[in-house]
Amino acid sequence: MIQGRLQNLRDRYFDFWGLVSIVSIVIIAVLLIFPLTRLVLASFMTQDGTFTSTDNFSIIETYIEFFSERFYYETLLNSFYVCILATIFSVIIGVPIAYLVSRIAIPGKIFIRVAIVLTFVSPPFIGAYAWILLLGRNGVITGWLQMIGITLPSLYGWGGIVLVFTLQSFPFVFLMMLSGLRSVDQSLEDAGINMGRSPFGVFWTVILPLVIPSISTGALLVFVTTFSDFGTPMIIGEGYRVLASLVYGEFINEFGGNPRLASTLSILMLTVTFGALLIQRQFAKRASFDQETVTPLGLRKISTTKMVIATFIVYVIVFTAFLPTLTIVVSSFLETRGPLLIGEFTFDGYLTATRLPVSFRNSLVLVLVSTALCVAIGTLIGYVVVRRKNRITAIIDTMSMTPYAVAGVVMGVSISISFGGDPFFLSGTSLILILSYFIRRLPYTVRSVSGFLYQMGPQTEEASINLGVPPGSTFLQVTVPQITPAVLSGALLTMATIAREFSSTVILYSGRTRTLPVEVFAQVLQGNFGDASVVGTVLIAFTLVPIVVLFKVFGKNEQVLL
Repeated sequence: MIQGRLQNLRDRYFDFWGLVSIVSIVIIAVLLIFPLTRLVLASFMTQDGTFTSTDNFSIIETYIEFFSERFYYETLLNSFYVCILATIFSVIIGVPIAYLVSRIAIPGKIFIRVAIVLTFVSPPFIGAYAWILLLGRNGVITGWLQMIGITLPSLYGWGGIVLVFTLQSFPFVFLMMLSGLRSVDQSLEDAGINMGRSPFGVFWTVILPLVIPSISTGALLVFVTTFSDFGTPMIIGEGYRVLASLVYGEFINEFGGNPRLASTLSILMLTVTFGALLIQRQFAKRASFDQETVTPLGLRKISTTKMVIATFIVYVIVFTAFLPTLTIVVSSFLETRGPLLIGEFTFDGYLTATRLPVSFRNSLVLVLVSTALCVAIGTLIGYVVVRRKNRITAIIDTMSMTPYAVAGVVMGVSISISFGGDPFFLSGTSLILILSYFIRRLPYTVRSVSGFLYQMGPQTEEASINLGVPPGSTFLQVTVPQITPAVLSGALLTMATIAREFSSTVILYSGRTRTLPVEVFAQVLQGNFGDASVVGTVLIAFTLVPIVVLFKVFGKNEQVLL
């Protein structure tokens, strides 16, 4: 009997896919669990780097310091304030815009969707920098309005942060709302109308409850993304402290920095993001309904007046959100003097941007290598969690999704603590950036491949194995050709997100490994808006290429981004 059980274990865990499962666990444990564990331990270390002290409170000194000093806990409240406001406004904007675009024959839908996608894929702090060009003290729009005697409120501070966060993040809600609306059956709306309800009443009582899980997912993405963003507050906040920028300052600052406190702040950020994820899951679970979509919601016929009003509202909001991207591109062809735009058309910026070639080369190499790793490992993990269901693969599935809830700055700090010093000494190297990018973006390919496999039966693979083809060869020769669209989707989305990665990069990079997002940020802080626009335009183009390919392959369907 014992021999039979041992044989069962060998057959179940130590074949080709069993080996893949074990290697996957090792990779995730080394690059995710180990760094996060080191981060937790670092937050409890005493001043002398140990965990023992005659004072019982020394190991939690930084936690006591955080919650007892107004400077620190007020920073946490600041983060909640701007992020919750941005989340609320993103929902207020994203839900109706998605509904109008989905249900009404608004002209130019292709432009609307492309503009929203461009806003979605642009690096977060790009919007802050662009709004400074437009509405800052020396901004273009500010100057025009001052000429006619109109003075705008200051862009800087918490108001500007909320504005940029909202315009940058509402596409999350927009995309998730579109996805949710596709799952609502037309017969439900027809039934509501036949019972005498108005179109708004049907939306409020029938459609909205069905898409609440999708909206809550979009809201979660907005909150986690904005809570993790420190580039925008640093550029436009003018002293308005948020937790992410405090982590960066405490960890990087060579004059008075406190790595122990940075670790504590990172743990608090991690707690908040994981807490938000758990709350959203419980909320979505309670609000979810089992439904089978036979006929998706169709276009609604409305009067010409309502059509004009709806079109105007959609275009104003979308153009406002797209304006920062357009501003960056246009200003890259204008002559500048420091933060001032002269207005003369020129290509000189592209010819004199001395740091651009190095930053571009670094970004290209890091993106290609990291994406290749994500695709190779992510495809294997996506396969085993679907086709080899057992306790081990269930753990792998959960752990591979964990990076979604880890902020970039937290990932950067944990990777730096774990691999930057003794005994690895990877600080500032390309390898440490690749490790960070890989583990952070691994979920994209895993989710893409696993989602595809759930819809594909295993019969072809089983037939191949029954004919004597080994599991590994069956995977390469039979499965991979079938799942190529999912692999390509995950790869392109991974490329786009790694290309714009800033929060973890700015913690881990050195002068030799400076990337395009870091270069833009550095030029903005130095007041070199011309060079920042040039590098920013190259970055936008670099980020956009994978998305364009994605749409070319899969059609103009925003679901490929979800």
